[in-house]
Amino acid sequence: MQDETILWFDFETFGSLSRPWDKGRSGPYRRRDRPSQFGAIRTDLDLLPVGDPIEIRCTPPIDEPPSIGACLVTGIGPQDTIEDGDPEHVFFEKVLEEMSTPGSICTGWNSLGYDDDIIRFGAWRNLLPTYDREWKHGNRRFDLMAAFRMAWSTGRHEGIEWPTYEDGSLSLRLGELASANGISEHAESAHDALGDVRATIEMARRLRESNGRLWDHAISMGIKDKVKKIVDKPGQPFFMSVPGLGAARGHGTVGVVVASDGRNERVVIDLHGDPAEILALEPRQVHARFHGISEDGERIPVRRLRVNSVPMVAPAEVLTRNPQALAATGLDESMISERLDFVRANRAAITERLRLVMDDRPADNDDQIDAEEQLYGRFVGDGDGVAMARARTGGPEELRRFIRATSDERLEELAFRFLARVHPESLDSEEQARWDLHRQDRLTGPGGGGLPRAVESLRAIEVARAEGSADGRMLHDVEAWTRGMAESVGLELPPST
Repeated sequence: MQDETILWFDFETFGSLSRPWDKGRSGPYRRRDRPSQFGAIRTDLDLLPVGDPIEIRCTPPIDEPPSIGACLVTGIGPQDTIEDGDPEHVFFEKVLEEMSTPGSICTGWNSLGYDDDIIRFGAWRNLLPTYDREWKHGNRRFDLMAAFRMAWSTGRHEGIEWPTYEDGSLSLRLGELASANGISEHAESAHDALGDVRATIEMARRLRESNGRLWDHAISMGIKDKVKKIVDKPGQPFFMSVPGLGAARGHGTVGVVVASDGRNERVVIDLHGDPAEILALEPRQVHARFHGISEDGERIPVRRLRVNSVPMVAPAEVLTRNPQALAATGLDESMISERLDFVRANRAAITERLRLVMDDRPADNDDQIDAEEQLYGRFVGDGDGVAMARARTGGPEELRRFIRATSDERLEELAFRFLARVHPESLDSEEQARWDLHRQDRLTGPGGGGLPRAVESLRAIEVARAEGSADGRMLHDVEAWTRGMAESVGLELPPST
């Protein structure tokens, strides 16, 4: 059996600009953000280094304007990786090759919440396998931030200094945790990929040394059969610490599974809420409140849980043995018992009422959403997957054959853009015109505020410049890059004020 190692990794990005389908949500946009730097360190299971640190830099895209906010945070502008960076299709080849080393546990700080989508959508844009590195060759995933959240929510606070905000709620920012725990060198390298990786490993050592049992349990949650043994006991409650529960509930709750899609997804009743309201609502109200689209903004106490997405779960006793942690969730044993009895007595009716939650979710393949962001719309067919891999390495004519043959409009567009980015010299006049229109749309198409994206970008730069505290060199470079993108496709942007 292949010995396991842990690949600790982090991405920095050039960011990206908003689009109307973001529906007002501010960045970062993990489905769209373009990478600038990848840093990684491999260790054994005892957290001792294996091999040399890894750093790969990526050249900026010519069809996605950078975000001034992201560049100011990382200190990496679009001009900074031109000489030593790889084009994005080569960059992701190298990243996936490292992550696909047999026996790798790939992890970072909030890697499940952000970095994993950088990888998946970067692979998707570049016609590479999007999920293979997550499970092939005995590989799996983990997220150290999720383990820290679980430690906090189960009252395992010993050995760690926990930074909190004025209201007493926990801060899970890597920089604040590192500073509170004496990892002072991180302050000098924060938002540098390797600097963040080193701080993450140091925080992992603190957790492992102070609470080895929790560490072993948390890292095992990347094995879905171990998750299933906890959550798939009929009618039995379990503890879960998952994103979205919030500091006010101690980042934890008790749930019970009531339905499964037969594969990886479970529908869970969150016993923090009253399950009786599920039966008191009409089906359409259940659907609206589950998806957060009800007029009153209310939600029902139902959550989806994927057993293959490294959820932090444990037998419910981890809370009931710790009254302080249980109280932090807003639950008590009598409430859990009462609500659990209701779910057990009404499971069939609840499951039927929740059928729409399983079967009718908001579409992810809206025609208005760009093809590069439609990975989760539907799976790629086996035939298309084989042909796509062949096209990627076969050169311009093989790409053109794939473009003509595929019936998946997403893949047709991805393959065309890959052809234009990787083999620009091969484009005929019609293809060049199509590519120029695409690049123009990336600048003139509406941003989140309705103005052309490039105009919104320049306004953000002007605001930062007026505030007077931002890096002047970075402001100049991002503006110059954005204007250069426009000039290269015959567009003239408004002058700076």
